[in-house]
Amino acid sequence: MKKVYRFTHVEFIFVLILISILPWLLHPAISSKQSEKSIRTTCSNHLKQIGLALSMYAQENKGEYPPYDGAKGLEMLRAGGYLENIYMYTCPSTKDWDKAYKNNEIREEYCSFEYRAGLNKASSGDRAVAWDKSNNHANYGNVLFADGHIEDFAGAKWMENIKWNR
Repeated sequence: MKKVYRFTHVEFIFVLILISILPWLLHPAISSKQSEKSIRTTCSNHLKQIGLALSMYAQENKGEYPPYDGAKGLEMLRAGGYLENIYMYTCPSTKDWDKAYKNNEIREEYCSFEYRAGLNKASSGDRAVAWDKSNNHANYGNVLFADGHIEDFAGAKWMENIKWNR
């Protein structure tokens, strides 16, 4: 008769611990590319929410977007109740969300997006309204256009896709 080996309680617990720790050890190697992609997607979604808020603002203001460049224009959206979640004005790849949350208002130093005033709902769809600040991502950026669509651009010169003139 063949002898059957049985695990001791200590060996069994050791195997369970090893199995539970293994995914944590492999996680950085597996998810580094996925996490950057998810950060980019979240950032793009935040710009999309800003675009919807701009659209609501414009509906109540004769088709015009907020009249101030930068964080001051975006703060009008937050203060006006169009997009009150302060987190939406930050990119998850930065630490801006923490500063914005503590201050509960949008300021240039911790807003992750640039905003260009002077456009409206009737502006050409190829005109950029808001986009990532250049230090949000490495060689990558999201751009919100006047007609509400978002495009993501890769490469060191991604900002060349933004049309600055009104």
